[in-house]
Amino acid sequence: MAHIFQWDPNKLSIHVDKMDQEHIKLINIMNKLATRHEEKAPHGELVAIAKELQSWTITHFDHEEKFFDTLPYSHANVHKKIHKDLLAKLDEHVKTFEKTKTLTDEFFRFLKVWLTAHIAGIDMKYGEIANKKAG
Repeated sequence: MAHIFQWDPNKLSIHVDKMDQEHIKLINIMNKLATRHEEKAPHGELVAIAKELQSWTITHFDHEEKFFDTLPYSHANVHKKIHKDLLAKLDEHVKTFEKTKTLTDEFFRFLKVWLTAHIAGIDMKYGEIANKKAG
């Protein structure tokens, strides 16, 4: 399970270099969490990685929202609501982990679904608009 998620440019690149790089960083943090969990790292270290993931997600969503606000992107408000919901779910998972000291398969499933559905689905929409504008 060490790499719960692979960067696949054919499926995941939204062709906006800065955002692709940020998505790769998110995937790397998720994989670090999965790897260290598999290696039975101490609880404190895993919590720190989970919090790093939270922190980077907040930063990335902020960058993404500022970027797509520069586009004629009609789904911006819906996209921002989805970001808010994802952050709330991530926060819930991290709090549960801190309390129970157990990283569940459900948590990793959430990360995997989030990435595939969000990047390959929703983020592609603003990527297409950005590429039309640039083209």
